[in-house]
Amino acid sequence: MSYEQRQTYRKRKRLIRRIQVYGEIAVITVLLLLAGGFLVNKITKHDSKISVAAEKKETGKAKQAKEEKKDDKGLKVSAKAAEDPDAKPAEGEDTETPAEEQKTSSGTYSATKTDDTTTITGDVVSNYAILINNDTKQIVGSLNGTDRIVPASMTKVMTVLTAARHIKPEQLDEKVTLSHEAVDFSYAGGGSTSGFVEGEEITVKDLFYGTILPSGGDAATQLAMYVAGDVDTFVGMMNDEVSNLGLSDTTHFTNPVGFHNEDHYSTPYDIAIIMMAALDNDICKEVIKTKVYQSSASNINPEGLTISNWFLRRIEDKDIGGTIEAAKTGYVDESGSCAVSAMTTEGGTEYILCTAKSASSWRCINDHVSIYKTYAK
Repeated sequence: MSYEQRQTYRKRKRLIRRIQVYGEIAVITVLLLLAGGFLVNKITKHDSKISVAAEKKETGKAKQAKEEKKDDKGLKVSAKAAEDPDAKPAEGEDTETPAEEQKTSSGTYSATKTDDTTTITGDVVSNYAILINNDTKQIVGSLNGTDRIVPASMTKVMTVLTAARHIKPEQLDEKVTLSHEAVDFSYAGGGSTSGFVEGEEITVKDLFYGTILPSGGDAATQLAMYVAGDVDTFVGMMNDEVSNLGLSDTTHFTNPVGFHNEDHYSTPYDIAIIMMAALDNDICKEVIKTKVYQSSASNINPEGLTISNWFLRRIEDKDIGGTIEAAKTGYVDESGSCAVSAMTTEGGTEYILCTAKSASSWRCINDHVSIYKTYAK
């Protein structure tokens, strides 16, 4: 072997040895990384279990504290409840009482099934419906009436009820400027508009009517901000009211407008009970029974703004054997067309009806006409 060949051979051997060393280092590094990752994963899982356990413990404490919290304001109640305002359900009653018989902490807002309660059938497109005789507090008819639904803008009945319970009547004439935050919140969620514009100086009373009649998401949001300071705090107040009505197991709200959210849900029965409570509140009753409203003069509309409850206006010429006196509609893709209304028969009996998942706004109205004509006597 020549000198040049030996040199080439030695260089090749050194190169091969270097590659082997680097390979061994790489294998060792990978093994170390795998071992480190395994160790970190074990530690993380352990910490996660501890964290979850702690969260469950804290959640349990918070739930217990919430259940023990008492609300001494109360809705307007029946004479019987007024005679004994401190009366409470027996221990364990909340978990054993059916949804139709739940009680509030400050009075009774409930309806019960009877032997005469029937299944709503006939020319009804809505997938869900419940009809309650508000005088006897009995469920006249039901179609999946206690199933979970998406309440959409029927939510706003609870919005105005919550607001009404946390303000004084004299505050209705206070001026409020419709803020960019309120308009943006409604716009971002795809909410309807009240007709008022950003920067317009309107009254709190205008906000109530703007929330219900044209189903204004901007008005609902501004009303929430006026009452509570911010939307999240107001939503907490809404859910407190839900709890006061004994509906917290089946109804929960995440916003005052009615935007769809997995945690924003109710039932036809619950919405009817909320309407029942709203009809007992002077401020709410005035608002939800109004067909047409002229708002106060503002810096934008010197002569005010005319807004309407189109459900009431569209159904007023229908023959239903009585008069529709209050209503709130709703619609998102997930809910279909829905509505809650109150009707007084020619004989003076008051009924409350909630329907959901109808094919259109007009079909929803026709469902209310059909159910009232068939079952409201």
